[in-house]
Amino acid sequence: MSDLGGHMNVAITDAEQIAEKIDGYVRGCQTGDDTALKGAFHPDARMFGAVGPDRYDIPIFGGMDAAVANQPTVDHDARVLSIDVEGDAACVKLAESRFWGQDFIDFFLLSRIDGEWQIVAKSFDHSGPSA
Repeated sequence: MSDLGGHMNVAITDAEQIAEKIDGYVRGCQTGDDTALKGAFHPDARMFGAVGPDRYDIPIFGGMDAAVANQPTVDHDARVLSIDVEGDAACVKLAESRFWGQDFIDFFLLSRIDGEWQIVAKSFDHSGPSA
């Protein structure tokens, strides 16, 4: 969108900034590149959930990042189902399929810290094997 002076309007909405963080998470999982994950997550972020009887209540860094670095998901599918924003807090619901052959529903909590959206927590439900 241009203004009368021909300059581009580069204002990005909160939802677009948040979607970019979720995209960084997905890219990091697909490639195993921790740079994408570091750009999406707060350094103290954690993940919570279970696959069968096994709990995965771990830090993102030193936990999940190491797992995807060793075995990237390559081409798993991810679709944002909703983004809710209230002030400096947000929640994203994400459906993932073919993540290591499994399907998940994820909930990401984000906080705007020093003007930047960061994922501070991930909670997931294991839906079962991918079809």
